[in-house]
Amino acid sequence: MNIDKVTEDTADETPNKLEEPLIEEKTQDSTESSMLSERRKALFEPLEPIMNINGRRPSAESLLPPPDFDSTNYPKGWLIGKKRKLVNVDVVESMRRIAVQEMNRKDREIDGLNQQLEEDAQCLEHLQLQLLQERSKRAEVERENAVLQDQISMLMNMLHDNESMGEEGPDEGSDEP
Repeated sequence: MNIDKVTEDTADETPNKLEEPLIEEKTQDSTESSMLSERRKALFEPLEPIMNINGRRPSAESLLPPPDFDSTNYPKGWLIGKKRKLVNVDVVESMRRIAVQEMNRKDREIDGLNQQLEEDAQCLEHLQLQLLQERSKRAEVERENAVLQDQISMLMNMLHDNESMGEEGPDEGSDEP
């Protein structure tokens, strides 16, 4: 029985020795990953609380550092721009130049579109005049057609009347001789 007990103990000890380093490695990995994830979280968390005492969000102006308007403290070619941020003069100047060029391009584009619009308006006015003339011509032709139809119907009625009188007339004339 002693031998059985010893073999059982050694059988139990061997896997435990193998599992212990694995468990230690897993705990080290999880602590490293949790530390890493904590670092990542810290990157995205604000330095100050998002809400102030009143429960409102602080303004962007209050989050900025106080202005230092002494230009000697800044390197050459840098100045304070909007929102009290340091900006490079060359960058600002090139951005201004680009903006002016864009505005000029847009102005030229707008001028071209306005000119095209004026030409289209003149063409539309001309077409409207032509349409008005065509409508008046059509109305006149329709009036003439109506007059001609009336004349035709009147002549046809006269012709029918003459034929009917002519038929009555020879019958009466044949009775007389």
